[in-house]
Amino acid sequence: MKKDFKTIYLDFDGVICDTIKAIVSLYNEDFQYYKKFRKIEDCDINTWDFKECNCASPEYINTYFNQPRFFKRLEFMPWAYEVITELMKKYNIKIVSHGYSPNLIQKKKWVNSHLPGIEFIGVNWKEYSDKSHIDMSDGIFFDDSAKNLENSNAKEVICFGDVYSWNNYWNGKRISNWIDLQEYLLGYRKIYLKF
Repeated sequence: MKKDFKTIYLDFDGVICDTIKAIVSLYNEDFQYYKKFRKIEDCDINTWDFKECNCASPEYINTYFNQPRFFKRLEFMPWAYEVITELMKKYNIKIVSHGYSPNLIQKKKWVNSHLPGIEFIGVNWKEYSDKSHIDMSDGIFFDDSAKNLENSNAKEVICFGDVYSWNNYWNGKRISNWIDLQEYLLGYRKIYLKF
């Protein structure tokens, strides 16, 4: 299966890393003794600003993205690391992610540590509301945000992951997980065993 592009552009939060899991973990730890606290599971989240975490304001939740402890809790989405390692043999891979400066600096460090050799492109929220200024015309772009996909000039755009409020109106192609993504790009499914 030949794909007509050279580069794969990947979003970071919700595509490579399970950001929701890390944020929910921090919230549950910080607010567990509050009167109105109810433990939140990853699957409870469906709002961009984590309204389900009712003991914390959206501004407070946003501070998590800039904290080193957030990056210590970050985990790859299931099979992301393994599939990215396979994709690197055939494609140029770039990570394009939104954030404020403290978040972007730490994301770049995380990428350099966990995915050496992959270029990280940070998009500062203070300057850009989407990723449309990044030239992706030589590639395919995977993001979980419909807004970012709609405004991209990539040859192909695909919504990745579960359906959330920030992508539920997307009518284009969807890929739900990394094994399906591998099959789409490489033409085969490989099962990875974890011990």
